[in-house]
Amino acid sequence: MGTSTALDRRRTATGHRQFLPLVQGATLIEWTGTGLFLAVSTIYFVKVAHLSTSSVGTGLTIGGAVALAAAVPLARLAGRFGPKPVLIGVMLLRALATAGYLWVDGWWSFLVVVAVIAVTEQSSPALVQSYVGARTPESLRARVMAVQRTVVNLGISLGGLIAGVALGSGAPGAFRPLLIGGALAYVAVAVVYATARGEGAATAVESVRVGDLLKDRRLLGFTAYNALVSLWMPVLNVAFPLWLVTETDVPERYVGILYAVNTVLCIALQYPLNRCYSTTRRAWYSYATAALLLSLGALAFAAAPGFGAREALLVLGAAVVLLTFAELLQVGASWTLSFDLAPERSRSAYLVLFNTSRTVANRVAGPVLMTGVVLALGTAGWIALACVLLLGALVPLTVLRGPAGGTGGRHVLDTPTVTAPAAPCGGSQQEERA
Repeated sequence: MGTSTALDRRRTATGHRQFLPLVQGATLIEWTGTGLFLAVSTIYFVKVAHLSTSSVGTGLTIGGAVALAAAVPLARLAGRFGPKPVLIGVMLLRALATAGYLWVDGWWSFLVVVAVIAVTEQSSPALVQSYVGARTPESLRARVMAVQRTVVNLGISLGGLIAGVALGSGAPGAFRPLLIGGALAYVAVAVVYATARGEGAATAVESVRVGDLLKDRRLLGFTAYNALVSLWMPVLNVAFPLWLVTETDVPERYVGILYAVNTVLCIALQYPLNRCYSTTRRAWYSYATAALLLSLGALAFAAAPGFGAREALLVLGAAVVLLTFAELLQVGASWTLSFDLAPERSRSAYLVLFNTSRTVANRVAGPVLMTGVVLALGTAGWIALACVLLLGALVPLTVLRGPAGGTGGRHVLDTPTVTAPAAPCGGSQQEERA
C-alpha cells in the first residue's frame, strides 16, 4: 500500500513537471506586464505623448516592418546559441524599451521605441515555444502550449484589470507606474530563465544558414498560409470595434463586453481543445475549420448593420464567438505543425522565422487590409474577405490529399498514417507516422 502510494505521488509530481511550471510562471509574469499597458497604450500615445492617431498607426506599421527585417538575424542567433540566452536578452531589451516610453516626446522617439518593442514581442513567443520543445516530449507539446496560452490570457486579463484600477483617477501620471511595472515584469522573466535549473537538458544546437531557411519552400509557404488564417487578429482588434461604432446602432460599451467574451472563452477552452490539433492530420483539419469559421464570422459582420441594435448585438456576438473558436484552433494547430516543420537542431531559428506570420497579420498587412479594403468597401469588403478565407479553408484539404500526405517524415506537409477513421477532435483513435 505504501509503495503504491509513493509511486502514485511520484507519477503525479512527474506529470506536474512535464507542464514546465517554471515556464508557466514566467509566462504569467510576462503577460501580466504586457497587459498593464496593452489595453491603454493608444490612450497613452494620444493623450500623454501627444501623437495623432494617424502617426501612431504609421509608427506601429513601420515597427512591424522592422520586426520582420530583424527576424532573420534573430533566427541566426537563436540557431547558434539556443532559445534560452536569446530569450533572456530579448526580455531585458523589452524591459528597456517599455521604460523608454516614459521619455517619448515626439514621433521619432516613439518610432524607435515601438520598433524595439515589435522586435521583442515577435521573437518572444517563438523562443518560448522552442524552449518548451527542447524540454517536452513530442506527445505533450501541444498540451503544454495550450496551458501556456491559457496562462497568457490570464496574465493579459490580470494586467488589464490592474491597469483599469490604476487609471480610474484619470490622471496622466497614472501611466508611469504601469510602464515601470511592465518593465520590471520583463526583468523578472529574464531572471527566472537565467536562474532556471532542472527542466532537463536542452537539445543540441548548431549554426543554421539563413540562406537555407529562406530557400525552404515549406517554411515560407506555411508562414504565408498562417498569416492568412491569423487575420482573426486584425479583424478582432481593428475591424470589429470600428465596424460596431461606425456602422451599427450597438452602444460602444459592448465592445469591451464582447472582448471579455473572447477572453473568457480562450481561457476556458484552449486546453480542452488541444486534442483537436494533437497530431499533424488533426492540426490541418483545425486550420481548415478555423478558416471556415473566420469566413462565417466575416459574413456575420457584414450582416450586422442590417438589424436593429438588439439584433445586431446578437449577430456581432455570434461573429466574435466564431472568431474566438477560429483563434483557438489556428493557434493550437500552428504549434503542432510548426514543431513538425522545424528540424530539431534548428528549431529556434525556424520558429522565429515562422512567427513573422503573426507580425504580418497583426501589425503590417492586417491593419491596412482592414481599414483600407474591408471597412472602406463596407459590406462588400466583408463578403470579399469571407470568400478569400473560404478558399483558404481548402488549402489543408489539398495538402492532406496531395502526394506529400503519405510520405511520412518530419515535414509540415507530411501527415500521419491513420489506423482508424478519426474525427478532427476525436481523442480515442491511435495515429502513427508512416
